[in-house]
Amino acid sequence: MSDSQVVQTIPLANGLKVTIIDVSRHYFGGYWRLSLEARCLVPLSAAGMDDPVRLEEMRSQLGDQVPFVSTIEQMAVPPEQVDETRNALQQRLLDQVIPLLEHPDFAARFIAKTYQQKLKRTLRGIPCLR
Repeated sequence: MSDSQVVQTIPLANGLKVTIIDVSRHYFGGYWRLSLEARCLVPLSAAGMDDPVRLEEMRSQLGDQVPFVSTIEQMAVPPEQVDETRNALQQRLLDQVIPLLEHPDFAARFIAKTYQQKLKRTLRGIPCLR
């Protein structure tokens, strides 16, 4: 499994949609690097901004949607344990990341934090960090 594969898509109560993607790959000698990603596009409108000027500033820096990605992985998994380990990793993502994304304040806090980080990078003046 060297190509990304969608494992599960979960619509959340707050309107966000999480996609769990398997990006695992063969590691060496039959062993696997199992890696699952939880991806969610957070729309800028979910930030709950009342100030249209600030909203436009944020849009110019971040775009209309801000990607959230959380990765969980395990290295050197023997072939006989791949399915069991993959299921355990998926369950950890479901138990840890989904409650975070479902929190009512998640979108606003995530967008504000991402915007602040983007401003910091831009203020440094280092082109590769923009």
